Amino acid sequence: MTVNTLEALSVTPSGKALGAEVSGVDFAQPAPDDVRDAIMAAWADHLVLLFRGLSLNDDQLLETAGLFGGQQVAGSRDYFVKAGFKPGETNNVATRPGVSIITNLGDDGKLVRQKSAFGNLPLKWHSDNSYVEVPPTGSLLHAHVVPVDGGGETSFSNQYLAYDALSDGLKQVLDGMRAWHAGDVFARNGGYDADALPRSLHPVIRTHPETGRKALFVNSVYTTCFEGMSEAESRPLIDYLCSHAVQPNFTFRHQWRTGDMLMWDNRCLQHFGVADYGLQPRTMHRVTIKGEKPV
Repeated sequence: MTVNTLEALSVTPSGKALGAEVSGVDFAQPAPDDVRDAIMAAWADHLVLLFRGLSLNDDQLLETAGLFGGQQVAGSRDYFVKAGFKPGETNNVATRPGVSIITNLGDDGKLVRQKSAFGNLPLKWHSDNSYVEVPPTGSLLHAHVVPVDGGGETSFSNQYLAYDALSDGLKQVLDGMRAWHAGDVFARNGGYDADALPRSLHPVIRTHPETGRKALFVNSVYTTCFEGMSEAESRPLIDYLCSHAVQPNFTFRHQWRTGDMLMWDNRCLQHFGVADYGLQPRTMHRVTIKGEKPV
């Protein structure tokens, strides 16, 4: 079957607040510029794109990130190494620069309890690596092993819609405000050096550089306080915004199949992985796409 041509390309919206399935593409083969441009246009429209039936090795996954701006090798991985994590010890420091392996399987294929940077914290909504000065534009997540009895889904929330639904008065309050995002939650709860992970100041309302739309840019994992305010003073409004941002009518939830790859835009959405699959095996390979400083 012909793939990677404009004639073969098809985009089917999810019918939800975001998300679309793209068929007629196989990133194991070279994708010409016109196909890449069509995918980028669909990405801008739908925020999360699903590609099914892929079988990409890590080199091909890195090459795919290269089509859309290049992989973000530096950043969170370097900070985790500085904090004391060893490559291969957790899903945050893969042995291959640029690739994170998110799995509950050991090298022998058996279930293991890996040391988690989250410690015992529950999973929460977030935007990947928002605590670095230049967060990734987006992420690619490729499913190698999925729970056979279901579970392990990934949920997304449209932050354009979250911003649009704010009252005019609150939009005026938030306009021009900035908030601190900190990565020390990982290290602190894993028993590592929290000072090695950065804090970065970002706008509370972020303008997307390609669409020009405004999106809410705070999250419950990394956002700690507003500029010039204490955490105690900031917490009530941050909690309200984080709760508002993930209302069900803003969301889309993906049920994984082996070979699925999702491509999502960190600049205008939040996500979290649902840890409801018990002792079933689950392995994902992730690459983040090089970003720009939020404005």
